[in-house]
Amino acid sequence: MDDMDDMDRARAALAAGAVTACLPYLTLKLNWLAGGHLGIPEGSPLRDGGAALWSVNALTVAMDATVLLLVLALVRPFGQRLPGLLLALPLWGAAGLLGPIAVAFPLQAVTGVLRSGGGSGDGDPGRLLEGWVWTLVYTGFTLQALALGGLFALYVRRRWGALLRSPLRTGATEGAAAWAAVAVLAVLPAAVSHTDFALDSGGAGDRRIVEATFAAYTVLAVLGTARLLHGGTPRRSRARLWPTLITAGTASAVLACWGGWLLLGSLSGGGRTVGQHDDRAAEWTYAAQLLAGLLFTALLARALRRRAAVRSARLRAAASRAVVHRADAPRPATGRTGSPRPVTRQAGVPEAATHRAATPPAPTHQADAPRAGTAQAATTPRAAAGRAGGAGGGPQPGGTPASRR
Repeated sequence: MDDMDDMDRARAALAAGAVTACLPYLTLKLNWLAGGHLGIPEGSPLRDGGAALWSVNALTVAMDATVLLLVLALVRPFGQRLPGLLLALPLWGAAGLLGPIAVAFPLQAVTGVLRSGGGSGDGDPGRLLEGWVWTLVYTGFTLQALALGGLFALYVRRRWGALLRSPLRTGATEGAAAWAAVAVLAVLPAAVSHTDFALDSGGAGDRRIVEATFAAYTVLAVLGTARLLHGGTPRRSRARLWPTLITAGTASAVLACWGGWLLLGSLSGGGRTVGQHDDRAAEWTYAAQLLAGLLFTALLARALRRRAAVRSARLRAAASRAVVHRADAPRPATGRTGSPRPVTRQAGVPEAATHRAATPPAPTHQADAPRAGTAQAATTPRAAAGRAGGAGGGPQPGGTPASRR
């Protein structure tokens, strides 16, 4: 009982933290959609971003509002009855978009303190936003990632905990090798691009941290998927499924979500406002990264679905064996007919009386009733049967003994 109370308190605290972390970003975005310039300095390109930037802001407001609905589904009882895919898709998207921020922003903050200077690159307050906006927004994103991660862990522990705690052993990989090779080939341009920007000595420090984070997620997606599909872990190994699955799933979501987001910004023109590369080579790189992330995610989902099917089959087989075992158990002693004699005797009542009460009286004719002034007729079952006569149940010729007298 105490454990359940602790889980409920932790769930409530994480939900409150996630909702609170969403409020600053939603407030800023709604102000900008309404025509305000809160946190936008004079001369910033964001003051005149046009319809493309307005559309991007509206989309991000909808995405952050989805986080609130997702938190509600993770903490309320109805969320346990929702289809798994309905929760998996928004969680996958949240992990993909928030994952790099949760890693890169703390590193940027630490390096900024060590340099004893402000941000640089895209975070320069003289270019796009005031310095406090970057700190407030990305701190909120980091807290959202941590809170959603905790809520998701508590949710899957209750709903799919047995599956995720299963051994990591190699699953069925028929047909997966070819698609895995395609995914690796598709992710190569993105891996080379991120690595090149991360090692660029002339680049801004914050930008290099971001690119190094994307490069690390690319490597994790490849290695995690390969370990899950072809790891060949011995059967006696203590390695469990969930660390590899979460690592590979998050990395794959990062590739797909950020590849799609950067491609959308490049094609719509909104990314140009914030300094995003939008030449033709960059667009092809974003598209390849999106494709690779989707392929890795599909491979992970396929492997997980097969593992769940195998586990369900094993549980059904175990239940069938239990039923057969109960059927083969020794049976109690039975009577001549092979079935146990029903016990009808009640406490305190002799068995003979019980037997008489359970025997239905034979049908009698109205003429068999005793008449006034005559001797009382026999009341035993045998006498009643003698009076009833033949198989038809009607009176015999000559009437009853009383009428003859």
